[in-house]
Amino acid sequence: MRSEGIENKKLLWLVLAAALVLLAAILPAEGPTAGKPAIYDPGADMKALITAAVKKAGVENRNVLLMFGGNWCPWCHRLHELFASDPEVKKILAERYVLLLVDVGEKAGQPLNRDLVDQYLGRIKNSGYPALAVLDKEGKPICAQSTSVLEKGKGHDPVRVLAFLKLQLGE
Repeated sequence: MRSEGIENKKLLWLVLAAALVLLAAILPAEGPTAGKPAIYDPGADMKALITAAVKKAGVENRNVLLMFGGNWCPWCHRLHELFASDPEVKKILAERYVLLLVDVGEKAGQPLNRDLVDQYLGRIKNSGYPALAVLDKEGKPICAQSTSVLEKGKGHDPVRVLAFLKLQLGE
């Protein structure tokens, strides 16, 4: 009788362990960015893309806007969605900026583009994501900005984002 009780407890622990493994595999797929398309390319050669963006910005008299973050970041998706959906923000980005999304890697994985984070975000590099860096048409950093000051409620305030973008242009 006693050995049967021990076997039942072992079986129960085995079932619980299996359930936890399944739950761990399911949860990330149901997180806040589930179902959202990837906006960052972890395989991109960001140094080459920044060089090309600066060249384009120089020719077109625009600034470069670097948005640091990751596909796992719900706030990154929210800001990217604002960039695409708000007419005034979308217009100023299209006319006055070259936008690049710089992947910083997975939360628990090997950091990507750590040298670019250090180079362009400097003192704000530990302030969370997304984080923005603005370069002039020659590639010189103008500013690095945590986006927390651009937030309102569960998203980013279009008025604050637009004011930030205009300020970097000297407007």
